[in-house]
Formats: sequence, structure tokens, C-alpha cells
Amino acid sequence: MLRVSDVERSIAWYVENLGFTPAPFPAEPPFEGCTLRRDHTELMLRKSTTPVVRARDSYEWDVYIRLDGEALTELLDHARRRTPLVRGPEVMREGAVEFELEDPDGYRVCISEVLADTRGFPRAVA
Repeated sequence: MLRVSDVERSIAWYVENLGFTPAPFPAEPPFEGCTLRRDHTELMLRKSTTPVVRARDSYEWDVYIRLDGEALTELLDHARRRTPLVRGPEVMREGAVEFELEDPDGYRVCISEVLADTRGFPRAVA
């Protein structure tokens, strides 16, 4: 669960950039929270009552989403046209390709998948 400063803004970001389907509550704004779904992934958002403070270095993500079915490349192409990448894409030591985005509250979202063909993706430095 991520505590966010503006649930409606966060819903819009996760829908637009990562293709989640929202189920906000209550049904009409102002929203107190939302369950976001994409494939087999669920992510919960809740309205924060205190300021959200985030300061991160690379590889210090808050959410890690592992994809399957060769979905990463399409999602990467979709996301990078809409929001800046914070890291990647890059091939990690264990063979997964990862990239990171930052949501409106500064949460780092790492998207990962083990791809059959990693040609064209640089190797991670760290």
C-alpha cells in the first residue's frame, strides 16, 4: 500500500503510465483510496494524512512489479513516451531487464521481466 497526497492524481498516473485499471473508493471524488489492477498485480493507494517525503537513489525502489509473457518491452515503450524513466532499461545480474519510474509522490516503481532476448538492452553497472 502506498500513502499518497492526492488519490485522484495518483490514479491518473498509474492508469496513464502503467495501464492499471482503477477501483476507487468511494465511487465518486474525493477518493480515500483505490485498488489498482493490471494482469495479476494489485496495488493499493490510500490518502495520506501527513506529507509524503521521498528522496531516493537508484535501485532504492518502493514497488517492484515482475511481469511475464514478454510484456516489458511494450510497457516500456508506452511508459517512456509519457513519463521520464528514473533508471534503465538495463539487464541486471540475474538476467531480468528492469526500468524505474517515479510517481507523483516520489515513489519509485521498478518494472522487471526475464526476457528471452535481451539484445539491445545495456548491462547494469551497479
